[in-house]
Amino acid sequence: MTKLFVLPMLALLLVSCQENCPTQSGGTKLQGQQSAGTQASCPEPTPDPEPVPDPIPDPDADVPTEALTFNANYVLIDFEQDDKDKLEKAIDIIKSVIASREFRTRVLSFTYQGKRRFVDNKGLSNQQIYNILLAGREDLLPEVDNEMDLELELYYSWRNVVGYTTPGELRIYMNTKFFDPYTPSQVAGNVFHEWTHKLGFDHASSAVPGREASVPYALGYIIEELGKKFEEP
Repeated sequence: MTKLFVLPMLALLLVSCQENCPTQSGGTKLQGQQSAGTQASCPEPTPDPEPVPDPIPDPDADVPTEALTFNANYVLIDFEQDDKDKLEKAIDIIKSVIASREFRTRVLSFTYQGKRRFVDNKGLSNQQIYNILLAGREDLLPEVDNEMDLELELYYSWRNVVGYTTPGELRIYMNTKFFDPYTPSQVAGNVFHEWTHKLGFDHASSAVPGREASVPYALGYIIEELGKKFEEP
């Protein structure tokens, strides 16, 4: 009878570990931000499945209407007039980049380790990610409205954190230590990086291989790079 009793108890312990295994968590980060996640005591979750490859994009194809009509609705907190002017230029840059064929091609053609895919892509193909950007459906504002819905607040910290946001709020916090010297295209890349978190995309909390190929990092860099063409001389 003792052996029969021990085996069920062991089975219960194994089931408990699987059902109560904590998930790794950490704040949402931007370029330059570091934070520690919570270590899970059970096995790591299964990675996202490989997305189905898209057809090779045609760089001469017209962009969809949603790219041309993409807009931004934003609220600014603790912005002086000069800050507002810079932010408005950054928003205009984002809209101009989104409307370009080059942005569409860069997103659809993005590769990591020889495959057309982003890191931390939630199992989505490049085309699906591009469509999500144009839809503008934030997790906290689940409506397809073809625009970025933003709350932006300036703050100062001596830490090397460009800015941050958290999953439970729409607001994005931008550190004036970086915002002040940034060009409008750099601000545009930073804002877009954070906005993709509002769409549900994340990245590793530390500078591990592949983090810069995640959706927030890669798209932020693409917006910044292409945005330079739309900056005033």
